[in-house]
Amino acid sequence: MGQKIKTALVTGAAGGIGQVTAHEFARRGYQVAVCDIDGAGAERTAAEIRAAGGTAEGWVANVGIGADIKALFDGALKRFGRIDVAFNNAGISGGRKALLDAEEVDFDECIQTNLKGTWLCMKHEIQHMIEHGGGVIVNNSSIIGLNAGVGAAYCASKHAIGGLTKSAALVYAQQGIRVNAVCPGLIEAGLGKKLITRFEKAGEADKLYSMIPAGRPGSAEEVAMAVLWLCSDDASFVHGHMLPVDGGFNAH
Repeated sequence: MGQKIKTALVTGAAGGIGQVTAHEFARRGYQVAVCDIDGAGAERTAAEIRAAGGTAEGWVANVGIGADIKALFDGALKRFGRIDVAFNNAGISGGRKALLDAEEVDFDECIQTNLKGTWLCMKHEIQHMIEHGGGVIVNNSSIIGLNAGVGAAYCASKHAIGGLTKSAALVYAQQGIRVNAVCPGLIEAGLGKKLITRFEKAGEADKLYSMIPAGRPGSAEEVAMAVLWLCSDDASFVHGHMLPVDGGFNAH
């Protein structure tokens, strides 16, 4: 019998880290369920994978809305039959406002997308994986989820994702499910690219990079490689780990 084709689910995959990770899963032979609130962007990523000879389909979903996530999982399971690995990547910055500067709506939106969205995806993923003999989940936290940052809601949401990750890793390990998280530092993609652009326009890029022992920002590909490793059999004894991908920032 031939080797079973595995399926990967990637949220927030219309661009940045999610898009690159979806492509990397496809290059390794995974079928890929691509999700984003930007439905056209999700389908664009899926179309790129298909054009390169892979198998993928895109779905539009707001990860913070239960009905959207149910529809996503219903559709992905109907299309691919099962989900073996999942990268819960979708997230927003929340405006990176300090506690006193944020309005209630800012806090609610950030928590709904980053924290509730991760929780909703995990509920569906874990239930499915229990029924199908196991699987692997990687959540996208942040180096801010291990340290601190100015944006209170963002910081709180990313620390809380660490709690979800560790709790699920503890509870479901004996059911064949591994749950870990990546904690990207300054990455030249997505939210990180916007920060880099702002510093570059102010002529202060060197000041930004000086905070990183490696002296440079990371790439989306470097984060994707960490996700792929955590999903691989090479990481089979890694449970509940928050993996910094940050050029040494967390070593301070």
